Amino acid sequence: MRATRRLLAAYREVWDRAKRHPFLRILEKPPSERAVARWLACEARWFERAMAALGCLLSEVPKSHRYVVAQALMLLTEELDWLEVHAEPGIEDPAIDAWGDRVQAVFTQGWDRAMIMVWLGTKLQFDALKPLEPEDDLPRAYWERRTSPVIEAFLHDFEELAEVVVEALGMAEASAILLEVVEGQLALWDVGLKLVEGKE
Repeated sequence: MRATRRLLAAYREVWDRAKRHPFLRILEKPPSERAVARWLACEARWFERAMAALGCLLSEVPKSHRYVVAQALMLLTEELDWLEVHAEPGIEDPAIDAWGDRVQAVFTQGWDRAMIMVWLGTKLQFDALKPLEPEDDLPRAYWERRTSPVIEAFLHDFEELAEVVVEALGMAEASAILLEVVEGQLALWDVGLKLVEGKE
């Protein structure tokens, strides 16, 4: 079995439990479009931090894998452009910046750890959102973007890079990063839950 598959299989219960976060159910049927726009504002702040950190590492990635990392930057840029149009301005939350700080800290530890984090974070969000079927316009548009065939193809390509990194880092180090990604994503979805429910 591939190293990436072994990694996910070892933490299947943790992964599946994260995918059941209550924010996802509310995102599917939110109380209002504005509630979703408030979540998108926080996600835009997170994407800005991730893009800046990833951009600094592009030159360190082996040439054979730079294309897929450049593709990640392109997808982040496209998402930020979309979020700029649809997100409610002026929304902030300390949890977003705290998780952004943690990501940047991992990214300073080397391109290999950063790539595992990008792959796992993108995959967790894709896997969690894929079963949803939002009906309202804004959450539907968000869902379609995050579960599109483009993202699915990107994940497939990025897994080839992740495979190399998991083999090099070892299962213990990759496992620690997986658990950190899950913890961070749950913290972000906790923020989303407060915003969408209007409890911020």
